[in-house]
Amino acid sequence: MTKHFRRSWRPGGLYWRVTLSSFLVTLVAIVTIEGVSISLSLGSSVHVVVGYSSSAPASANTGVGNRLAPDPTLPEKIQAYFAHLSPVTFYILLLAIVVGTLTGLVVTRGLTRRLRTITRAAGAWSQGDFQVTVHDETNDELGQLALDLNRMAAQVRTLLVTRQELAVVEERNRLARDLHDSVKQQVFANALLVRAARKTLVHDPTKAQAHLAEAEELAVETQEALIDLIQALRPASMADKGLVAVLQEYTEDWSRRMGIPVTFHIQGERTTPLDQEEALFRVVQEALANVARHSEADNVALHLTWTTAQITMTLQDDGHGFLKRNTTRKGSGLVNMRERIEALAGTCMIASSPAGTCIEVSLPLFPLETVARTGVMV
Repeated sequence: MTKHFRRSWRPGGLYWRVTLSSFLVTLVAIVTIEGVSISLSLGSSVHVVVGYSSSAPASANTGVGNRLAPDPTLPEKIQAYFAHLSPVTFYILLLAIVVGTLTGLVVTRGLTRRLRTITRAAGAWSQGDFQVTVHDETNDELGQLALDLNRMAAQVRTLLVTRQELAVVEERNRLARDLHDSVKQQVFANALLVRAARKTLVHDPTKAQAHLAEAEELAVETQEALIDLIQALRPASMADKGLVAVLQEYTEDWSRRMGIPVTFHIQGERTTPLDQEEALFRVVQEALANVARHSEADNVALHLTWTTAQITMTLQDDGHGFLKRNTTRKGSGLVNMRERIEALAGTCMIASSPAGTCIEVSLPLFPLETVARTGVMV
């Protein structure tokens, strides 16, 4: 037997409660009918007692004194009830009880089977598999519930597909911006240097060599920028390694390439939904990219803190900060950070001053019974 089938047979389960209810209803109905019949029979049997007295006057003897017998006691009623039952009545009573019990078993078996179907589908949904549907084509309340649940699963499935498509579009836009801001400009500058070297190669070889050396250095920077973009498109497997391990690898590699130390602190680490881990990783990527491009920082500190209710990520640098208007310009990396976090019901606060920039991100932690490791929040 399956786990769900064994549960339905456990004492006190729905299966036995409904069956016992059918049995008791049948028994009470039959006993009530028979009891009313006997009570009416006993109530109509009125005993009349006629007494004569020898010492009474003759005229008194001609009178009749009537006295009603007292009501029967409860033991007398029970005794009269069983005495009243004939063998035929007893067999009818027994047959009715058996039929009522079997009816309860049949009705309850179908009911629990349909409920198990809904339970299995709900279990699959809790694991992020919204392809599973409830197959129940009846027109009663459970059938309507199954129809509503299937519609809900279809809507969630559609939302997930839309969300994935939007994520792809967002990553493409981010990649286009990064290519435009870094690689495209570097390649263009490299072409200018090579052209200048070619023009000066004959009459000023020394200057041409300087141009070529500068072009070579710029080509190395372009290669590093392309490596960064490739790693951003193909981060380490978050589902296999987890957020902390992936961030540790990424910050160490970034620090080695940029020459900027990164201190990484974690506190209260716990399992986090995959979509939140992906969002935090992208925020760190964007923040470190901004540090490398604009801040001229000497140090970066990254903190991850888990509590019962939320996860908080703080990234602090000691650069020269930026203008506040850059945090609201559509298409900027900072705006992308905020939109990504707010899409997960989180908050993103950015504070900048001449002493540095601090980015603090908070995301609510939901129970993992309702959030699958595949990244679905229900």
